[in-house]
Amino acid sequence: MKRIFFTLISFSYLATYAQPKVTKYYTADWVETSKDKAAYYADFIQDGNKYDCTSYWINTQSVRSRSAYSDSGMQNQTGLQLLYFKNGHTEDSSLLYNNKLIYSYHYYPDDHLAMHYFIPEHKRQPVVEGYTESGEKIRNYIFQREAEFKGGPENWDSYISQNATKVFFSKGKDTETVTVKVEFIVDKNGDIVSPKILESSGYKNVDNEALRVISKSPSWKSAVLYNEPVNAYRVQPFVYTLLPQTK
Repeated sequence: MKRIFFTLISFSYLATYAQPKVTKYYTADWVETSKDKAAYYADFIQDGNKYDCTSYWINTQSVRSRSAYSDSGMQNQTGLQLLYFKNGHTEDSSLLYNNKLIYSYHYYPDDHLAMHYFIPEHKRQPVVEGYTESGEKIRNYIFQREAEFKGGPENWDSYISQNATKVFFSKGKDTETVTVKVEFIVDKNGDIVSPKILESSGYKNVDNEALRVISKSPSWKSAVLYNEPVNAYRVQPFVYTLLPQTK
């Protein structure tokens, strides 16, 4: 099935030197990083109450995406988003309105339609249609699914609470409450990889304990995007109450 062309909304990206531009760098999993470790970079230009964003492959300088967000943190997409393959063909086109996905088209590199998500008129439930490269419909196609600990969020909370119980002592004579945040990737196999301290507690032993808990996690159900498993980025906070030192 060849590309479906449509004109529901027009986008213009105006580069005006009067507007400040912010450039950020990202890993292949779209985790913000330094320039020397980046797979992508993105330019953000504020336009009223939104930020127009154009991202690029750092090694080729070719455009990866055009989109808009309510901030420069890539957290809240608004309006139309276009993703491109390295050959310049459109990979994905999606429209969000009031934080709700209105439609999404996904394509193979040769321009054949791979997936269509839409909400039929006067309906609430979306319809997802997936296709092979030859145009055959795929049964039970999964558009997107979040990574999930086996048993769900309640089991994950239970795992954290049961394993993050080690007693620590503060540097002073008073009880102290500290927070440490660990970032990690749930990979395509559901395994935890690359756990790192995102926000330190100020105590190395506390940070190391939080890292240990995440590293020892049982496997998860991997995230799925366009019927294929993908890596998912997660952040887990830990709150520890440190007991006062005793003589």
